[in-house]
Amino acid sequence: MTTVQEIQERSAKLRQFFDQHLPYARPTPVLADFVRVQHELMWGGVWLVDGLDLKMRSFATITAQCVNGYDFGVEHQVRTGLTVGMTAQQIKGIFIQLLFYAGVPATVFGLRIAQEVINEREEWKDGDVPVDPEWLDSIEEMLAQGKAIRVQNWGEIADAEIENTLARQFVPESAELVDGYHFGEVWRRADLNAQERMVCILAALMCRGHMKQLKRHVGYALDAGLDEKQICEVFAQAGWYRGWPYVEDALVQANEVFESRGT
Repeated sequence: MTTVQEIQERSAKLRQFFDQHLPYARPTPVLADFVRVQHELMWGGVWLVDGLDLKMRSFATITAQCVNGYDFGVEHQVRTGLTVGMTAQQIKGIFIQLLFYAGVPATVFGLRIAQEVINEREEWKDGDVPVDPEWLDSIEEMLAQGKAIRVQNWGEIADAEIENTLARQFVPESAELVDGYHFGEVWRRADLNAQERMVCILAALMCRGHMKQLKRHVGYALDAGLDEKQICEVFAQAGWYRGWPYVEDALVQANEVFESRGT
């Protein structure tokens, strides 16, 4: 059984590591009890549970804060991600991926904050080298590449589900544009790998409450190589920043997928 003292010691150690690059002094707590619960539960507890490493937890947390849209939250978690070893292009890749799940305003806002944080330190700026993608020349090429990527990462059934959505039926032109750029361009970028993208997608769908979509993507995440523990920890990590009831709802969806697959 973990003691409170152990949690406090772990919290202090992790906060010291994460906060080493804060450009401002920590404010005096207005409510000491709130700060104690927050620090012990967050830094000494949730962040250190087995199942996801610190980088993967940062992917989930930055996603949650992008959905939340609070400047300090995005700023602090981008700084945390860079501190644990994420690159500037990985950070930016999160917001490019989330363009399709959180929308334009949230991701433009997040990218602006992220760039300000990246510019704080020379070593972060030095790593801010743009990815040089080979952009495709037509939507047809994008759709073909996207189909191949979906089959490779998610399988034939997932690909068929996406190609037969209501969006493809009722707004086919827009749907093909979105799917073409999403899978044919963004998924081909080298900034994030398939599992990192899935962490962002799962966290975004949970935080926005899109439970029907979330259930489908839990299956896609399994096909992409995430295991049950990792998927559940994505929800727990992001839920600490969005609200725990979202975690409970997400786990209901995940459990149904796990049971249906007998995993």
